[in-house]
Amino acid sequence: MAKKITVLGATGNIGTALVHHLIGQGHHVTAVARPSARLDALQQAGATTQAGDAHDVAFLTEALRGADAAFLMIPPNVTAPDVLAHMQQIGEATARAVRDAGVRQVVHLSSIGAEQPAGTGPVVGLHHQEARLNAIAGLAVAHLRPAYFMENLLANVGMVQHMGIIGSATRPDVAFPMVATRDIAAKAAELLAGPALEGQTVHYLLGPRDYSMAEATSILGQAIGRPELPYVPFPYADARQGMVGAGLSENMADLYIEMTQHINEEKSMTKGPRTSESTTPTTLEAFAQTVFAPAFEGATAGATA
Repeated sequence: MAKKITVLGATGNIGTALVHHLIGQGHHVTAVARPSARLDALQQAGATTQAGDAHDVAFLTEALRGADAAFLMIPPNVTAPDVLAHMQQIGEATARAVRDAGVRQVVHLSSIGAEQPAGTGPVVGLHHQEARLNAIAGLAVAHLRPAYFMENLLANVGMVQHMGIIGSATRPDVAFPMVATRDIAAKAAELLAGPALEGQTVHYLLGPRDYSMAEATSILGQAIGRPELPYVPFPYADARQGMVGAGLSENMADLYIEMTQHINEEKSMTKGPRTSESTTPTTLEAFAQTVFAPAFEGATAGATA
């Protein structure tokens, strides 16, 4: 049976794929995001669209009202001077809108490590959002806890072009799960379109296996015809300086360094319960061929045009 489903953050990688999944299944989808060409494209694909600000409780309430189910997320803002305060503001607005709109079924995009109250960088904001949603009486909520997004590796395209390396503050040898956003969207669609959710559940999404950054670099290098592409570990101070230079706020850079330290120490960000349900299909090799290599080739062509 067709459902009315509202998708917040609809123009991101996960949201866009999710909207297309749900439309393809015959559901009535309201796509919610800031005004953009990507939102216009979702309207052309068959979604109803609502353009507005994720801080605006009245706007969010109207977008959620009448929905049988909703996908909730806190859109990232890497330039915010206080990232956790930004996440708190949007998280509180979203929770209030869910209550005011009377939504009873939601899937919430959280993260691996969200069970930890501190030490995980920006993921701390998702720890608090899980608690906010769990406190709403009568709300059935499925928290998705995906691992490191494979799409995060796209940030290295410029570094490969200009420096001939991939580098970060992450240890080259520590292995951790990586997941493609397409697989996160597929799981969200399965939960939103499936039988009624019950209570509060947690769903880890851990990709097909764990990868180290040294191994990931080798896989990406093979895909772009640079099999000898090296991975270079950076000191934390240098990595922080690079992030600020790329336009991130100092606070966001500090939070990313905290998260990286958590990974390097092999804490919760590197460990999730790997089961048949939490293991997702897209391999890093497939991602490298279908997403990373085209992005690299496009950027290279654009630089030489």
